[in-house]
Amino acid sequence: MSAHPSAPGPLGGTLGKIAVPARMRTAMLRRSLREHPGPTVAGLTGLLAAAWLIRYALRGDQHTLALLVGAWVLGWIVLPLLLGGGHGRVRPAHLRLEPIGGVPAAIGLLAASAIGIGPAVSLVALAALPVHAARHGPVALLVAASGAVLLWLLGLIGSAIALEVVGHAGGPAGALLTGVFTGTAMGVAGSLWAVFPWVTVLLVGAPDEVVRAMAYVPSAWPLSAVTGPAGRGVWTMAALAGVVLLCAVAYILLVRRMITAGVPFRPRRTAAVPFPRRADSGPAATRGASPAEVGRTRPGWLGWVPAATRAVAGRELRAWLRHPLRLQYLAFAVVYGALLAGAPLLSDVELLLPWAGPLAVLGAAAMSAGLVGLDGTALWLPLTTPDGERAEVRGRVLAWLVLVTPIGVLLTVAGVALAPDVDALVAVATLPALLGAGASVPVWVSLLRVRPAADPRHPTSADNPTDIVSVLVATGGGLLAAAPVLALAVWGPPGMAPLTPLVGLLCGAAVCWGGVWLADERLARRGTEVLAAAGQRSRPPETVIPLKWDAEWYRENKATAWALVLLTVGWIPVIPQGVMVLAFGIDGGWIVAGHLEGGVRTATALGMVALGGAMLLTGLVLWGRRPQPGDSPRARPASGEAA
Repeated sequence: MSAHPSAPGPLGGTLGKIAVPARMRTAMLRRSLREHPGPTVAGLTGLLAAAWLIRYALRGDQHTLALLVGAWVLGWIVLPLLLGGGHGRVRPAHLRLEPIGGVPAAIGLLAASAIGIGPAVSLVALAALPVHAARHGPVALLVAASGAVLLWLLGLIGSAIALEVVGHAGGPAGALLTGVFTGTAMGVAGSLWAVFPWVTVLLVGAPDEVVRAMAYVPSAWPLSAVTGPAGRGVWTMAALAGVVLLCAVAYILLVRRMITAGVPFRPRRTAAVPFPRRADSGPAATRGASPAEVGRTRPGWLGWVPAATRAVAGRELRAWLRHPLRLQYLAFAVVYGALLAGAPLLSDVELLLPWAGPLAVLGAAAMSAGLVGLDGTALWLPLTTPDGERAEVRGRVLAWLVLVTPIGVLLTVAGVALAPDVDALVAVATLPALLGAGASVPVWVSLLRVRPAADPRHPTSADNPTDIVSVLVATGGGLLAAAPVLALAVWGPPGMAPLTPLVGLLCGAAVCWGGVWLADERLARRGTEVLAAAGQRSRPPETVIPLKWDAEWYRENKATAWALVLLTVGWIPVIPQGVMVLAFGIDGGWIVAGHLEGGVRTATALGMVALGGAMLLTGLVLWGRRPQPGDSPRARPASGEAA
């Protein structure tokens, strides 16, 4: 025997390279568990959910179980994108200096991704499939167990692909996904009264339409292979294995691309094509012409709009389509409004469908209440341009209208088409009022309450420039514009109903003009203050709110705690207990005014609106008086008395 160990063979060398990412991930996970208790707490919570899923599998409905398993796998793929799951993960870029091919690197990275609390908990949760199939015999148990493993691999590979592609596709893809997810979560939370009955029915037994739809969902294929004919079961499992294989091939190609180029894809860059210079175009077509001259000679779209305003509108539209946070806000508003109007269909309530457009417009206005803070020191351009302040305000208003109006109109038309029996006159009349207010009031609010981003060039979700006060003021502007329409529809004489669209148009125009006037005054008179506020590179530290009960924090921050409670709970009397009764006549077991009749019903609903408004106003006052981080608790009373 040789005294020196023999060099490892090709297989041993490949296995050693595959094990490198796994060892890296193990070291990261060990350090993370020592330093942060969050993953452990999340793992325990996940184990409780997995235990409930397994318990449901013992006696629950087959199709409902398949739907829950599919939701689990989908959450495994999507949630890491929103909760920072990419941190502490071994990425393909970490292996660029290693002499390893694409296939071994992909296998090693998947092995590293499988090391963690999330994959382990997901494997326990997917054990619900063989537990449910055990009643059909040992063969069915083995088939369901194989399907569970394939679904686990599908979640593992899908999560890895999503983290790489979305993480490197630039901000817009991740921002759109974040906006859709948060809009979905908020929309479902705002429609719990309609979702809960449907969830109860689903847990008892899936409706026929759900059963038919589940035939096309991979999470249902293992159980359908167990309960269906043998030949069909073989094809079903083969299809599931094919889906996993396709995802694996896609991930291998992605890893090879990342190792060689550093990015999953490179967008095609097109060379800028200069304007053609015609003989009769004059100096305005030359490269050195000013934007105003170009705008006068080449009016393009909206030629009746002044050139400076048109230039600002074009810049704003480009920012809306490219800026990550703006895309996130727009996606949130659209999804949130659509779900608030569409989710009640789960309880056979079509009354809100025509309101999908107005609700989306109101959400877009609320999410636009702090966009000036994203501009940074770029605000010096309108301040140093003749009449630039007017062009800046009007350009922002025009761009918002051009972007949001088609969305509101399309959602409203879709709602009217889906609910032809519902009287949509009030919703249609409210839409122009909300559009007029949403275009101008947020511009004024964002100039009045500037919240700068730490780095306007590379903003993240943590640089959200809006606050609750700005959102409420922008929302209040829309409600103020729509109030005459709603009042005319609820309390006006029946013969005045055809005039509601005209009233909505006039109210929208009036509030739009008022918002533009206020924004003009603010930017013209206090432009230097706005520029100084927007150019700040650091914000005052925010109040840190603990995620668990902390008695000491509560004693020192009672105003903050009560403000959060009031701002959260105050919407319940305003919207479901008040506005839903007054505007839509909705009754329900938990709606107090729904059990009353006549004037008492109206008075109760108005009282609920007043109660909710008082709660929200008190919450805003308390939030404004919250102690700032770094303040001494003992010094606060003295400073307050001195003030």
